[in-house]
Amino acid sequence: MHSSPWQTSFFASRQRRTAALPLPVAFAFALALMAGRAGAAPVDLPNSLPNMVGGGIGSTTQYAGGKDRMIGVVPGLRYVTPGGHLFEWYGPYAQYNLGGVTGFQWGPSVALRLGRKDVDDPVVSQIHEIKTTVEAGGFMGYEYLNEGRVPYRLRVNVAVVTNAGVVYTGARASLNGTAWVPLHPRVYAGAGLGASWVSHGFNQTYYGVTPDDAARSGLPVYSPGGGLQQFTGWLGLIFQIDKSWYAGAMVYGQRLTGSAGDSPIVTQRGTRNQITYGAGLAYAWR
Repeated sequence: MHSSPWQTSFFASRQRRTAALPLPVAFAFALALMAGRAGAAPVDLPNSLPNMVGGGIGSTTQYAGGKDRMIGVVPGLRYVTPGGHLFEWYGPYAQYNLGGVTGFQWGPSVALRLGRKDVDDPVVSQIHEIKTTVEAGGFMGYEYLNEGRVPYRLRVNVAVVTNAGVVYTGARASLNGTAWVPLHPRVYAGAGLGASWVSHGFNQTYYGVTPDDAARSGLPVYSPGGGLQQFTGWLGLIFQIDKSWYAGAMVYGQRLTGSAGDSPIVTQRGTRNQITYGAGLAYAWR
């Protein structure tokens, strides 16, 4: 049986590292913007890519649960060490994979979680400010590569991070699943679903309204509990410009739920439905 054109392109990484490799790289840079501001899950990529560098630009909300928007630009870097371990840095998130490029993957992760300060909303601006903080933790996942007639990649990932009580107490965890499939030798499509759980301390910091906040802003006092925080989903497209350059675009949605979604910061001044979109450009090398 002869290989189809998309099979040849999708699996060229096994024989030709100069083609059909950084399928989701440009997409990842756009996604990284959302990861920092909108409280999204870690960036999740297939792991058969070369070394690369690039950047992305996108639009997201100024804070989780808000409706006023901002535009941001983020850098990114991907590097495979001489020992075969993968380091990925996309905007505010970085991880080091101690496992294989396919199969089981695990390792440490670090994230810069941006705070809430000088927002445009005149009411939310009266609520306590939140400092930017560094989170650290780890991830574990599994990537499956199908080499059948219609090739595709699937990955499931679990990540847990905390800032050790510097800004919030407790931790947050996310479960994510992603898929990539070629539509054409130069066009690739991706999709993902996920969910996040957070501690009481996290929700209190980012969605709570203290008595002092209520007196200044006019919002009711609110003390949220922990638990399920949000459901997420995204769609992305990647276009191969030439053997080294790739461009991508994405749209990402969040549905705040539980105590986070019931916060008056969200219900009275923002929205439970959060949308992020962006585009990126990446250069790959060996």
